[in-house]
Amino acid sequence: MKTRIASVLLLGLMLLFMAGCVSEELRSARLYIQQESWANAEEYLLKARKVEPENPEIPFLLGHEIYSRKQEWRKMNEMFDKALSLGPDIQMTINNRTAKVSDMVQAAREQHWVTIYNQGVGFFNEARKVGGTDSPELQNAIKAFRTATDVDPNNGAAYGILANCLFAAGDLDGALEAASTGAIKDPDNFYANMAAGKMYLTAKDYETALIYYRKAVNLDPTDSMARRQLAQTYYDVGDKEMSLGTYEVAIANETDPDIKADLHYNLGVLNMQLEDFQAAEDNFSMAYDLNPDDIDALRGIAQTFETAEEWSRAEYYYRRLIDIESENPQHYRAMARVLLRQGYTDEAQEYFDKSKEL
Repeated sequence: MKTRIASVLLLGLMLLFMAGCVSEELRSARLYIQQESWANAEEYLLKARKVEPENPEIPFLLGHEIYSRKQEWRKMNEMFDKALSLGPDIQMTINNRTAKVSDMVQAAREQHWVTIYNQGVGFFNEARKVGGTDSPELQNAIKAFRTATDVDPNNGAAYGILANCLFAAGDLDGALEAASTGAIKDPDNFYANMAAGKMYLTAKDYETALIYYRKAVNLDPTDSMARRQLAQTYYDVGDKEMSLGTYEVAIANETDPDIKADLHYNLGVLNMQLEDFQAAEDNFSMAYDLNPDDIDALRGIAQTFETAEEWSRAEYYYRRLIDIESENPQHYRAMARVLLRQGYTDEAQEYFDKSKEL
C-alpha cells in the first residue's frame, strides 16, 4: 500500500514538473521578444514548435508577435487556428496576463483588425471630402479595408464599408462581391446585411436586396433606416401591402420627430402611388406637423389635393408654398393649373406669366 501511494505521488510530481517545464527554445524566444529581436524570436519559436508541438503558446506568439508584424495575415491566422486547435480553453500566461487561448486569440486578432479598420475609416472620410472616383484617399481606404478582411475574414463590418468604397470608385461588381461575402461570413452582422441590401438594390436585384433587408430588420427591429429600405424594396418587388405595413410599423416604433416626419412623407408618397388620397393627405400632414420646415411634405399635400381634383384645397397649399418659396417657378405653374381648373382664366394666366419670368 505504501509503495502504491509513493508511486502515485511520484507520478503527480512528474506531471507537475512536466506541466511547468518550458523548453530552452521557448525561453530563448520569450527573451528575444522582450528584446524586440524579431528575427531571432521567430527562429527560436519555430525550433520550440518542434520541441513542444502541443503547446498553444508557441503558435500564438508566432501569429501575434511575428507574422502580424510582417503583415503576413494568412500565416498569422494559420497560427491562431493552430493554437485554438491545441485547446481553446487552455490557460496561457503572456506578459503577466493569464487567459484562455480562445480569449487571447480573439483579443490579438481584434487588436490588429481595429488598427487597420480605423486607418481605413480615416482614409474614407478624407475621400468623401475630396470627392471623385479615383482619389488616392479612396484607393487607400479600399486597400485598408481589404487588409482588414484579411486580418479577420469573419468580421462583416469591414466588408460592408469596403463595398461602399468600391461602389464610390465605380466598381459595382466588386462592391456586390464584397458585400455578399461579408453577409455570408458574418450573417448576424447588421451592417453587413444592410450593405448587401444596398448594393443589390443599386444593381436592381430587388429580390436579393429584400432578403438582406429582411435579415437586417430581424437583427435590429429598432433601426428606422432598415425598415424604410425594407418598405421601399417591398414596393419595388410589387408587394404593396407589405410595403405599407412595414412603413406603419417603422412609424409606430420611431421616436425621433425628424425621422418620423420622413417616414410619414415616404408613406404619403406610397399612398399617392396607390391612389389612396385620404391616407396620403394624412401622412403628408403628419410629416408637415412634425417638421414645419419640410417643404416637400407641404408640396406633397398640395399635389395630393390636385391629383384628387380638390382644386380649392390644392390652391390653398400652393399659395402657402409661394409664400415660403416666392422664387420657385414650379409653385406658380401649379397655381396656374389649379386656378384654370376652377375657371379663373385671367388669374391663372398671371401666375403662368410669373413662372416664365422666374
